Amino acid sequence: MKLSQRAQIRTHPERAVPDEAEAILQAGLIAHLGFVSDGQPYVIPMGYHYEGGKIYVHSRRGGRLPRHLGKGEPVCVEVTLLDGLVASRHALYHSMNYRSAIAFGRACSITKPALKMAIFERMTLRYFPGRASGVDYHPPSAADLKITDLLEIEIEELNGKKRAGPPKGPEDDLEEAFGTRGVFPVSRP
Repeated sequence: MKLSQRAQIRTHPERAVPDEAEAILQAGLIAHLGFVSDGQPYVIPMGYHYEGGKIYVHSRRGGRLPRHLGKGEPVCVEVTLLDGLVASRHALYHSMNYRSAIAFGRACSITKPALKMAIFERMTLRYFPGRASGVDYHPPSAADLKITDLLEIEIEELNGKKRAGPPKGPEDDLEEAFGTRGVFPVSRP
C-alpha cells in the first residue's frame, strides 16, 4: 500500500518498517490518541486492543474522547516499544532503540451490548492472559456497559519506524572504553 504524505517518514526514512507496524500494535501496551477538538489539540494515553485492522479504546460515557471521536472525526494513534537506551561519547548521538507505529483513521461507537462485552473480554485477555470472565473477575454488568463507551478506530493508514544498533557518532568505540557497544536494554516484565 502506498502511503500518503501524512504517513510517510521524513526524518530517517530508512527506518520505515511498514511491514512491522501491525506487530508493534499487537505488542504495545499503551497507545497515545491525538485529535483536535474545538481547535485545541489533545493527546491521551490509553490502554487499547488491536485486531483485524481496528484499534479499540474505551472511555467514560459522555467524555470528550467519545463525544468527539464518536462523530467520525480524524484521529492519530501512536504506540512505541522502547528496546534500549543508546549511549555515545558525544551527547548529540545519545539515542534510543525503539519500534513505533502510527495509525491514522476515524472512530465510531460500538453500541451493541454483546459485541461490547466480547471486545472487552478480548481486551482483558490481551493484558491479563489466562484470566477468565466469571471465574477470575466479575464480567461487566449491564450498568457498566451503559456507562462505558467503546470506540472502534478503523485504520486508514499505518506505518512503522524502527531504530536499532549502537550509537552513530564519531569515536563511538564504547566497547573498548566501557565493555559495551553503548546499548543498554530496557527491562520489561
